[in-house]
Amino acid sequence: MLVFEPKELFYNSVVVDLGTTGLNPANSQIFQIGAIKPTQKRIIVFNQYAYIEENPAFSIKRIDPRDLKNCPPEREVLREFWDFAQDREFIVSYNAWFERKFLEKRSKKHQLAYEGHSYICLMETFSYFFSTDRVPLPLAVRECLGFSPLSWHDGKIGAYLAFRLFGFFCFLDHTVKIEPLCCFIDHNVQYKPLWAHTFFFIKAIRWKGKVPISSNKL
Repeated sequence: MLVFEPKELFYNSVVVDLGTTGLNPANSQIFQIGAIKPTQKRIIVFNQYAYIEENPAFSIKRIDPRDLKNCPPEREVLREFWDFAQDREFIVSYNAWFERKFLEKRSKKHQLAYEGHSYICLMETFSYFFSTDRVPLPLAVRECLGFSPLSWHDGKIGAYLAFRLFGFFCFLDHTVKIEPLCCFIDHNVQYKPLWAHTFFFIKAIRWKGKVPISSNKL
């Protein structure tokens, strides 16, 4: 377990959400990277689209490939993102496994350097905090922040929602603890480490009341 002052972790992180053409980085592309980097004075937003020839995820992400024809290639967008994130130790996202898989495998394909970051998963953080199953980002936002975003969102909006959620968990107490991400056997103390020292979740004090989670309320 690592322990930080809330501001120490908050200002050493960049929050990310991706738009991709599919679920497998071996044959799918990143077409949008939305990222937010907080500083003491303001937040800095990175939002860049990449050119793609086709987009099987059009029905989900509502992106027409014809609108991206003048955008830079994926390699250039990834290079710009790593420059943007180079001064931060932690990459925070709602589904850290998905973001890491795409960021690193697509960077490797383009022969770009990407080593050195750890990842914080907000989905696992929410699951631990409420002792519940993993839920979509809009549901987590509703339960923690009290408003209901649309179930559909692009990378920029996704990064903003994840940023708000990260702030919620980061400033719950006078210290913030992050634990290597685990695969929970149940929601007691039994778990097994998966990616220690690479993936983390915020180990906030667990909510004592049962939170009603229902995906049909989206």
